[in-house]
Amino acid sequence: MDQLKPPPALQVLFEDEDLLALGKPAGLPTQATVDKGRANFYDLALGQFPFPLFLHHRLDKDTSGVMIFSKSRRMNPLLAALFQVHQIQKTYWALVNPKGQKMASQHRIENFLELQKKLKPQKMKSVLRGGQKAITEFTVITSQSSMAHLECRPLTGRTHQIRVHLSEWGFPILGDSLYGGKDSRVPRLMLHAHHLDFRHPLSGELVKISCPPPSDFKKIIEKLNSPSA
Repeated sequence: MDQLKPPPALQVLFEDEDLLALGKPAGLPTQATVDKGRANFYDLALGQFPFPLFLHHRLDKDTSGVMIFSKSRRMNPLLAALFQVHQIQKTYWALVNPKGQKMASQHRIENFLELQKKLKPQKMKSVLRGGQKAITEFTVITSQSSMAHLECRPLTGRTHQIRVHLSEWGFPILGDSLYGGKDSRVPRLMLHAHHLDFRHPLSGELVKISCPPPSDFKKIIEKLNSPSA
């Protein structure tokens, strides 16, 4: 019988005595789903390292990029507190279709989001009353007529926040079929968690962690930046 191949080693982006940051591949759910036989990022991380890891945030299945874990019980509540009061700055990269329009170099969206439970499938939507406050700042890195590379900085941490804000701005993320971004040019949701910046809870030093984009994302960026694009 053929032997099962061991799972690929996860990319270590940062590590000290109390923290571990890893690069999450696209296509893996962050944690276990109803399908118990399906691989997930958290279980793979627990299997790769000989110490406990405590999960504090999540990325959507098709979103790649940096995720951080606490390794010790003394760090666990400290890191949780940073996420709770939004003192960890997350920076994402996204690819969208400008549809021939000129995009503002910088844009800020501030509204309220609420899960629409009656929709099938369920998804988030901006609402006038109720919901949770959501703020995202966007900067255009590169833009052509049919493709743009954006930097996205969520200042709050709502489910699908970047995806909803870009969709309602009129520029859904390429590959995001849930929010109107279905596009034959890309294989998946083109969203990447590129940076995490924060003050270390114990040392007070500024920690800046970056994760290079996966090959499919990188190829599109290189093509977009080429002189012939």
